[in-house]
Amino acid sequence: MNQFRRMRGMPFVKVGMRVEYLLDGRQGRVSGANTSENLNITFDGENYSVNCHPKWQMRYFDKDGNIIKEYTD
Repeated sequence: MNQFRRMRGMPFVKVGMRVEYLLDGRQGRVSGANTSENLNITFDGENYSVNCHPKWQMRYFDKDGNIIKEYTD
């Protein structure tokens, strides 16, 4: 995750933080980063992670549910 945060310029991203995919409203948690410098997201109700671009249609929340950052078109 440290390399991901540096490469993407997103120091706030942490494993376990809540996110929302704005295109369809699905919510989930960051489960890690991958070699393409994208995030692995496990969406609520799923038992697998999905490769997601971290700066496309994503909203990030702090532990209290407040929006930290939002990326839209």
